[in-house]
Amino acid sequence: MTGGPEHPAGAAAAAASPAEPAAHAGPAGGGGSNGAAPASAACPACGAEVVAGTRFCEACGHDLTTNGPGPPRAGADEPAGPDEPADAGGTPAEPGAGTGDADTGAGCVRCGAEVGPDGYCTSCGHRALEPVTVDDRGAFAYAGHRGRRHARNEDSCALGATSEGWPVLVVSDGVSASPNPHKASAAAVTAATRRLVGRPFTRPDDLVEAVADAHAAASGVAPDGDPHWPEDGSHPACTIVVAVATPSAVHVANVGDARAHLLTRAEGRWSAAQVSTDDSVAAQAVAQGIEVEVALALPGGHGITAWLGADAPEPRPHVASRPAAPGDMLLACSDGLWNYAPTDEAMSALVSTMLAPPGDPAAPVAEPLGPQCERLVSWANDQGGNDNITVALAPVRPAAGDGSADAVAREPAGGDPDLDPSDPEENP
Repeated sequence: MTGGPEHPAGAAAAAASPAEPAAHAGPAGGGGSNGAAPASAACPACGAEVVAGTRFCEACGHDLTTNGPGPPRAGADEPAGPDEPADAGGTPAEPGAGTGDADTGAGCVRCGAEVGPDGYCTSCGHRALEPVTVDDRGAFAYAGHRGRRHARNEDSCALGATSEGWPVLVVSDGVSASPNPHKASAAAVTAATRRLVGRPFTRPDDLVEAVADAHAAASGVAPDGDPHWPEDGSHPACTIVVAVATPSAVHVANVGDARAHLLTRAEGRWSAAQVSTDDSVAAQAVAQGIEVEVALALPGGHGITAWLGADAPEPRPHVASRPAAPGDMLLACSDGLWNYAPTDEAMSALVSTMLAPPGDPAAPVAEPLGPQCERLVSWANDQGGNDNITVALAPVRPAAGDGSADAVAREPAGGDPDLDPSDPEENP
């Protein structure tokens, strides 16, 4: 649900229902708190599935109040067309780099005409993909991209370490069915990292306090000034996953459907196990015995049932710990990735293909983490890129003092500790 629509598992459908809080009071109006599946139709501009009563298509931004939802059409998984709005506040990047996409300087992939310096085709208006953002700090890294369907990236991520040098990963996914979701996620990430980075990690309850701080920060973000959303009394919202990797375990807290996985070595391959717990309509259906892929493909299946923000009830984060060993890996991500690999089996196959194979825990890392994160993001774009995509990785490190662990940077990466989330100039 990164920045917007929740998406189908694998190729279950061409476009998925919008990812919005199941009980959110905002204008998207998808589903009640009882988790009932809302009625849905298709956006007449891009074919993406939209919930009845929605004012704007979350995939392409089309105004549905003047041209209501219509039947699905072919090509619903293609990027939005000329009416797609530009990124908020970003500097246009060279199109196509680092995504595995065919959008290159050679010409527009739709019509072959020239792609302008702003990333848009000068003839048909198709928007090329800009490079994947990568932040590699050696001991941990992340990569992110807006995907193919969203006009902006509403995910946020930060990296850091506790005072003991243990990696901290924080990923927050802005709820597109709310105003200023990108500001909510940025504020949540900044607050959570302030609570954990550079401080001793003493107990899993530290994660609960970090989530509480994130909720307070997201709740303080103003709803006004978002060009993608009308001022109608709804409030910014986001989800979050916060994870710490100690030498013997990974500790995770989450609200919503941002996920954390523990990757362990299994006969030269990676085996992935989800540590977080989804707050979603699909998760409720799975708990009743429905297969994961079927539950995610249900209308409204990607609707979330818990989130952070002023419209949310007091958060009750899921907290979990899983034994780990040096050489294992902690992966945190938004659903822009895991929607295409929604089960432990699918994620295991994916990371075994995309990541460097597990090696000797005492040996140097076989490949920097940044390119590995980037490959996962590019892979998600290749599957359709229906949502914002964020991937963060950190290896489980030996205990300090045994001579086998390098120093870990203590400052958070990816979040500005002086960020004012209410200021659009500071937080575009």
